Amino acid sequence: MIENKHLRSFLRVLDLGGFSRASRSLNIAQPALSQHVRRLEEQLGVALLIRGAQGVTPTRAGRQFAEKARAILDMVDSAERQFKGGPDTLFGEVSLGLPGSVCPVLASPVIVAAKQQFPNIRLIVSELMSGDLADMLREGRMDIAVLFNVLETDDFTSCPLAVENLHLVGAPADRLLSGETVKAGQISKLPLVGTRPPHGLRLLVERWSNETGIPLDFDVEADAPAVLTNMAAEGVCYSILSPAAIQRDLETGHLASARVVDPPIERTACLCSSKRLAPDPARTAIFDLVRETAQEMLKTGVWSATPFEPKEAKQVP
Repeated sequence: MIENKHLRSFLRVLDLGGFSRASRSLNIAQPALSQHVRRLEEQLGVALLIRGAQGVTPTRAGRQFAEKARAILDMVDSAERQFKGGPDTLFGEVSLGLPGSVCPVLASPVIVAAKQQFPNIRLIVSELMSGDLADMLREGRMDIAVLFNVLETDDFTSCPLAVENLHLVGAPADRLLSGETVKAGQISKLPLVGTRPPHGLRLLVERWSNETGIPLDFDVEADAPAVLTNMAAEGVCYSILSPAAIQRDLETGHLASARVVDPPIERTACLCSSKRLAPDPARTAIFDLVRETAQEMLKTGVWSATPFEPKEAKQVP
C-alpha cells in the first residue's frame, strides 16, 4: 500500500531537484529518503526519477504521477483540517485574485489575518490582470477577486471598496511632478508608456481621454509592469498608474508622481465573488476578511485611495 509519507518524500525530491536538498528540508536521513522513493517506484512498477550527477529529473511517468500525488495529499490535508477542527470549524480552499495595483497593499495583510483567524482555510492569492480575473470569476475558476468599475452581474457580485485617483508617473527630478497634482491639460503632449488594449487600465485612460477631449500620446506599449515603471524612472516616458502600485518606488525615491486633476482619472475598486460556485462559508469568511482589511488599509492611509461612499439618491420635489 502506498503511504502518504512516501508521496511527500517523492514530491519534495522532485521539487528541490535532489535527494540531499530534500533530505535537509524534510529533516530525514538521505538513505531513508531514497528508500521512500525506491519503495514507491517498486509499488508502481515504473521509474519516477532519473538520477544524475547534477540532481534528479522526472520521467514521463514521474510527471504524471506527481500531479496525482499532489491531488491526493491536498485531499488528505483538507480532510485533516475539516475533522480535526471540529464540526463548526471553517475549512477548505479559497482563491483570491488581486490586480497588480492592489496586490502590494492587500496581499500580505490578508494572508496574515487569514492565517491567524482561519488556520484551517487554505488561502491561495494570485496576482493577475483585472480582465483575466473577471473571466475567471465568470467561469467559476476564482472564488474572490478585486476588479475595477464593475457592477453586479449574473456571474459575480460587486462590493465597491475604494475610489483611486490615478497619478502621472515619471523620473524623480522631473519638474512637472514636483507638486502634489498635475493638471490634465499638461499631459496631452507627453510621451506615455502604457499597457496595450484591451487591458483594463488602458481602456479606462482612453475612455477618460475621449470624454474629456484631452488627447494622449502612447509612445510605447508594454504589458509588463516593470517596463512601465522603469521607463518612467529613466525619464524616457511618463506613465499613468495607481499610486498603490508604485508605493515602494515612491518611498525609495525611484519614481515621482502627481495626482491628475481638472479633471481627475478615477476608478472604483470592487470586491467581487463568483456566483458560479456553490455557497461556501469559508469563501464568505475570506470575503468579509478582505473587505475589513481593505477598510483598515484605507483608514490608516496605507492604501492611497478614498473609501467608497454611495451617492445619495436625489429626492424629487
